[in-house]
Amino acid sequence: MGKLIKIVLGLLLACIILIAAGGALLSAFIDPNDYKPEIEQAALDQGGIELKIGGDISWSFFPRLSLAVNNIDVRYPQQASLARLEQAQISVRIPELLSGNVQMNSIIIEGLNLNLTKTSTGKVNWQSNAGSDVATSEPSTATDNAAATTTAAEPAGSNLKIDIESVQIISGTVNYSDEQTAQSILLNNINLKTGRITNNAPFPLSLSLNAKQDQNGKQVLEAAAQFDGKIQLDLSQQQYQLKDFIGDLHIQNGTNLQVQLKTDASIDLISRQLIVDNWSAEVANLQLNGKLNIANLDTLEMNGTVTVAPFALNPLLTTLGQAPVQTADQKALKNIGLISTFSGNADAINTSSLSIKLDDTSFDGSAGVNLKTGRIKLKLAGNSINLDGYLPAETQQASTTDKASEKSTSDNGARYSKEEVIPMEPLQSLNLDAAVSLKSASYQKFSMSNIDFAVNANNGIVKAERINLDMYGGKIRNSITLDARKKPLQITTKASISGLQIGDLLTDMSGEATLTGTLGTNTNIVSYGQSVHGIINTMTGNANITVTDGVVNGINMAQELCQTINNLSSLGSVQPAQTVDQSTPFAKMGGNFNIKNGVVSNNDLGVKLDAMNIKGKGDVNLPQALVDYQLALIIEENLFKKTCPVNNRLEGVEWPVRCKGSFDLEPTQLCKPDTKAIRDILKNAVTSKLKEQLSDKVQDKLGDKLKDKIGGDDAVKGLLKGLFK
Repeated sequence: MGKLIKIVLGLLLACIILIAAGGALLSAFIDPNDYKPEIEQAALDQGGIELKIGGDISWSFFPRLSLAVNNIDVRYPQQASLARLEQAQISVRIPELLSGNVQMNSIIIEGLNLNLTKTSTGKVNWQSNAGSDVATSEPSTATDNAAATTTAAEPAGSNLKIDIESVQIISGTVNYSDEQTAQSILLNNINLKTGRITNNAPFPLSLSLNAKQDQNGKQVLEAAAQFDGKIQLDLSQQQYQLKDFIGDLHIQNGTNLQVQLKTDASIDLISRQLIVDNWSAEVANLQLNGKLNIANLDTLEMNGTVTVAPFALNPLLTTLGQAPVQTADQKALKNIGLISTFSGNADAINTSSLSIKLDDTSFDGSAGVNLKTGRIKLKLAGNSINLDGYLPAETQQASTTDKASEKSTSDNGARYSKEEVIPMEPLQSLNLDAAVSLKSASYQKFSMSNIDFAVNANNGIVKAERINLDMYGGKIRNSITLDARKKPLQITTKASISGLQIGDLLTDMSGEATLTGTLGTNTNIVSYGQSVHGIINTMTGNANITVTDGVVNGINMAQELCQTINNLSSLGSVQPAQTVDQSTPFAKMGGNFNIKNGVVSNNDLGVKLDAMNIKGKGDVNLPQALVDYQLALIIEENLFKKTCPVNNRLEGVEWPVRCKGSFDLEPTQLCKPDTKAIRDILKNAVTSKLKEQLSDKVQDKLGDKLKDKIGGDDAVKGLLKGLFK
């Protein structure tokens, strides 16, 4: 924008010089049209630009020196046309000009067409090709600094007084085209009109224009703008003020969006400062205001404030042509606001104080963006939030859509979708360092505290370093890393849970706790892919789960098993079971699990119940949705004797249960006792008892006979023991 202003001012200055030169010729009674070739050659020799005057140069001398030029074309040698001008008119009072002052009736510039182009190789038509490559692309810093120094050193000597009745630009056009970015910007119907321009006195200014922006041949923006305000010039001190500025923008890009801007501003070119006081902007129901102070125009050292007044989101979305957000709580997203102070320079902008209001939730922190790398930093700490209110509103249409989706999935026969649900491009371009924390939150009856989320993303690697929270007496600590540098996407997950009270969790979920205990887990899993199918089929890693000091409520598993065994076996005398508490306490439950390509294997599942132990081993095939798991129930010695005695021969025996089949089967069909193994156990127990009974009878008969022949009970017992060992 600074270059554009310089170019326009340069063209205006060239016109004024041209008109002044013509005036000098007029004063000598010479037709300036005769000197067109000399004027064009002087422009080439002194300014390095090709100036073509296609129309006549007309003049008048009395009572004012007036000059008009027509059809001017300006370009650098061997470059595309830079600017065209249909007509420029100027009228100067001669007495004031002779006294060193400038008094004009008006300056009229009509049909100015400025054409700025950048080729695919980076060459631009607003600079000469002469000199080094560096010189052709951007002016050197040293040159800029030298110009600034010269400007700063000379203003006091400039005592020129101006008095211009008005300045008009009629039907101007600025066209910018960039082949490198496939972008073009067109500003047309540029009309500018001022009031009387004098030193140190405000004058009115009105500017209107239309704007269009295309990207890759498609229009992305169309707008009309009207700006009105007052300007005050102090040419000797190079200080300029903008007062009571009002800008109205009408954006037509699928929506009819009205934007209004208001501000006061002042710029000091000697001290290189810009101050924007009390700027404000209004878009629909969104109102913004703030201040801006640029301490150095060269480095853009700045500070300021931004305030967004509380607003409701959905009316703004409707104005922007977007669908409103339907939430479960109708009062959600009705009170959003922001207050921030910021500082920065040409490289980065940072907010030292950032406050965000989201309904009843407040966030405080800081944010920043590196303008060179695009890296965004964000740190926020909030008080509390109820997430239920921000859930999507339940509608009949959503329910119907869900059912249709379920039916479609069932009809297709695919358990896991192969549709890519994690896009790679946003992950590859994400450059973010963010941390958000909350003191407490609630979600569907779940209470959480000390929520801490941190993510660091750069060069295609996204690390959610902390996904932490505390709930129900436990601590949940998770981290996820997404490696999107190349396909397939790699997902590494590490998770741990410690001290979580299962009973409290289940009570909040369903109103009762069928299971209590303290849960602990550790998980380390790596998977690949962007679809659910890919992630499930490549899941590899390990995990362990433990539940300690627990109780299964509503059933005494040991008692039930004891009675079932006695009913099946009927071995020996069975005493009736006593009524006991309907719960199953256990000291520890858990195991280690290995995961490879979605198949979960376990060989050490263990559950230590009050009167028995459970062991388990087997596989769960997630890709095939199959389970093949063997459980063994073992009765502990002496634990049943008070309430439900069992035959001693059944103590320590493993009672097998086999779980085998598809995930779609009912639990009663999926897991069944291994009847063959149970029959073998009972058969062995019966055989053992018969052998014992037979052994007792044989011993009795032999003992009687041997006693007669050998004599003495002790001798007989010793002999029989030796035989049956």
